[in-house]
Amino acid sequence: MLIQTVGAMPFQLQDIDLRLVDSLVVPASLHDVDGWFIHANAAAERAAGFSNAQLLGRHFTDLLRPEARDNVETQFRRAVERGEPTDFETVFVDAGGHLRGVRAQHLPLRDDDTIVGVLIIAFDVRRAPSEPIRPERDVRLTPRQREILHLIASGMSTAEVASELTLSPETVRNHLRNAFRELGAHTRIEAIAAAERFGLLSAPVLGPTPPDVAV
Repeated sequence: MLIQTVGAMPFQLQDIDLRLVDSLVVPASLHDVDGWFIHANAAAERAAGFSNAQLLGRHFTDLLRPEARDNVETQFRRAVERGEPTDFETVFVDAGGHLRGVRAQHLPLRDDDTIVGVLIIAFDVRRAPSEPIRPERDVRLTPRQREILHLIASGMSTAEVASELTLSPETVRNHLRNAFRELGAHTRIEAIAAAERFGLLSAPVLGPTPPDVAV
């Protein structure tokens, strides 16, 4: 299934290991620069009520109310055209017809200096933060490492993080290498996934529709 899905992906996105997207505990979906669904992880399937197969080839605006589409499309274009990560609240309609509140992040994906896609991550705005998953081992990151990981998770590049924190790019890379080692990660997506799993980037997870929500 992984091979079939990757084969259907735009050429620029084929270097992305979809298993890393699948390892995120929050709903996450991969889109091309025009907004079409390329892949949705299991958490996104549960939250939306649609399977990955049902979402594949659809546009992300298909899940939005008409009045929400202009704003969300503007946020998406910012990520694609300016390379700026966006963080905002909106609403969508799940497979059961329920109107759901969501906090969304649109994270631009780069191949060198070119934006080749967008990773959309969703959080529930209705729920209190849940307890983070307890790691099987004790993970210790310094405050600076956690700060840099948060910025990387927001979509910033190494140069942007360095500018934001008034550090040299090499210092940022050193912090990232040490954080990767502690997390057992080899790439940024792996590090973000591990940090999510260990509760270091915890946020309310968008799940299936609560049973008390009316249609």
